[in-house]
Amino acid sequence: MKLVFLRHGESEYNLRGLCNADPGVPVALTPAGRLQAQAAAERLRGLPIRRVYVSRLRRAQETAAIVNACHCAEIHVDARLDDRNTGFEGLPVTQYLNAMHGAPDPFAWKAPDGESYREMAVRVHDFLAELRGVDEPAVLVVTHHEVLQAVAGHFQNLDPARMWQVWIGNCETLEFGAG
Repeated sequence: MKLVFLRHGESEYNLRGLCNADPGVPVALTPAGRLQAQAAAERLRGLPIRRVYVSRLRRAQETAAIVNACHCAEIHVDARLDDRNTGFEGLPVTQYLNAMHGAPDPFAWKAPDGESYREMAVRVHDFLAELRGVDEPAVLVVTHHEVLQAVAGHFQNLDPARMWQVWIGNCETLEFGAG
């Protein structure tokens, strides 16, 4: 099975440099983000994608719908693919990054009402373990940057410091073969 992990297209909050992990805050794609998703759809058109997994966040769901238009695959919404709850909802990403990287153990640090990187990685690994049981030629997973860092860490056996160095741009993919 081929696993294709896709980061969502550019969102309004990406442009503004703000955090969003609350599915109740409807952060949409920008016009550029929709074009990025259409370009990703063209790149992935030839794959036999029969199943799509997507987070609960609007920007990921919009991206999945655009890419899936040429596949008509079954779409499954899964909260384990949601962006990391930083505890900085609606605040600048720089505030969150400064707080996290200033902590003695950034991997374990979490803001009040937030989620640690370690906690997020555990739920992502749980999703990946369940994905092993899927019998499809190709699966598309539409999600978020930090989730994709955890995916890369899982498949490439990276320690947390190396995971944080992985950069996945909007509508870029990570692709892996699985069992």
